[in-house]
Amino acid sequence: MKKYFICLMVIGLTANYTCHVYSQKNDDAANLITSSDLESYVSFLASPLLRGRKNGEKELEIAAQYITSQAKLLGLKPANKGSYLQPFSVYKKIIDPENSGIHIITGSETTTIKESMFQLIPIEPNDFMIDGEVVFAGYGIKADKYKYNDFNNINAEGKILLIMDRAPMSEDGKKGLFDESAWMDEMNFQLKLTTLVLTKAKAIIIVPDPKSGFNSLSENPSIAAYLDSKNSLRDEPEPAMNSFMTGMPKVIIVNRSVADELLKNTGHTLEDLQKSIDSSFQPNSFVITGKKLEINEVAMSKELILNNVAGYIEGSDNTLKNEVIVFSSHYDHIGASGNLVYTGADDDASGCAALLSMAEAFQGLENKPLRSVLFLWVSGEEIGLYGSKSYVNSPLFPLDKTVVNLNMDMIGRVKSLADSTDETPMSGPETVYVITDNQSRELRQIAEETDRKSKLIFDYSLSGQSHPLQLFQRSDHFNFVKNDIPVLFFTTGLHTDYHTPGDVVEKIDFRKMELIARTMFEIGLTVANKKSRLFIDNPYSKW
Repeated sequence: MKKYFICLMVIGLTANYTCHVYSQKNDDAANLITSSDLESYVSFLASPLLRGRKNGEKELEIAAQYITSQAKLLGLKPANKGSYLQPFSVYKKIIDPENSGIHIITGSETTTIKESMFQLIPIEPNDFMIDGEVVFAGYGIKADKYKYNDFNNINAEGKILLIMDRAPMSEDGKKGLFDESAWMDEMNFQLKLTTLVLTKAKAIIIVPDPKSGFNSLSENPSIAAYLDSKNSLRDEPEPAMNSFMTGMPKVIIVNRSVADELLKNTGHTLEDLQKSIDSSFQPNSFVITGKKLEINEVAMSKELILNNVAGYIEGSDNTLKNEVIVFSSHYDHIGASGNLVYTGADDDASGCAALLSMAEAFQGLENKPLRSVLFLWVSGEEIGLYGSKSYVNSPLFPLDKTVVNLNMDMIGRVKSLADSTDETPMSGPETVYVITDNQSRELRQIAEETDRKSKLIFDYSLSGQSHPLQLFQRSDHFNFVKNDIPVLFFTTGLHTDYHTPGDVVEKIDFRKMELIARTMFEIGLTVANKKSRLFIDNPYSKW
């Protein structure tokens, strides 16, 4: 392990070692942000060797050490009492794989399946045992609009329902037979929930449908990362269980092998049942006779020690240097599944690289900014914005001295032909989305003045709390918002490679990244050099 770690560190240090003389004029400092440097940084952070930088894995630690080494080379001061690292603890409540399992009982024979389970309801793993008769209920859908009902002629009360993910679809599995695309997306269960609760089933087990190509949710890190545990920070109070959970059935996503074992010797396979339902657009639900299902779940907790990385440039004004401008991005991603690595080149190696290049530009100023500038690389974003939440809970600079947060998450892509739906808004070659909710009119004016002088075009159309995609709440800036710190969040959008193995270095537009990073640098520099602090006329606490 040590040899692997050292080799990667040597590669990273040599790949990005650059000798710039930090004596440029102010106008030239932005030119230190170059597409070639950005490409070098992203190429290391999004290397398949880093296995998708998953929280809790050694590869995320390698990424943290790499960023730390670059921050030191750039001359940033360590922000945490002589260290660049700010550790924090995340407690994960998970299903204990050793002591949990599914048992299929046929007469005197019992088959035990130890594959991964993911609990949807209740909202966190707990200890329970459920057993009972099983009813196969197709996709678990009652849709009057389409005259489709998987529950016709079956009684699910008190039984365990076995259903497939998603909804009736085309033969190749690429298009749903219902008009609404939500039936085919990763959150389709929300559309089924009310109907499933009304069946009064004691439990619902969901399996990936055969046309998905998945046997287990663990093969899809994009969703598994959110459902494999209930996470919380150290000393964070446990949220009260939502009252609507009372009396709800247990809902668990299981490996498809459970369905295969249940259907064995029934004359059906899951593949055949799906093909029959899809081709006829008719349900095919039935009681699985002669078999009983028993589910044992045991919960356990473990602690993850994660790190934010923080380096800063001290301001040049004796008074204003106590105030700070915070640039942020997250360096964690969702990991790998077997040979598939979710490298996260855009999400968010692109933002991490931009922070390094902007730090170089600030160091290249002939006259340092009046206020201090903090460069903050957080982890834990993909499991609940925990790095930024931990930072605002234990800030390295007082929050009442924090003037602004300029956050970037996915700033490296250009709209492609595949990015054409409401769910995948993407920007063009010289456009970037700027997301805000106008906490400070003055900050918005500075951004717009900078935009007018730049080739870049700012698009504010994804802003605000009420936008359906909720991007204003979905990245690390939001923890600053909740502390009445004004923010601007920069992103090029949600491409179809988001949280897939297709988010790779080869698809990054480094010329566009350079343009975005230079423009963000100019905004940050303007705010850092203002004689008076930004006026906040619409703080979150008043919303």
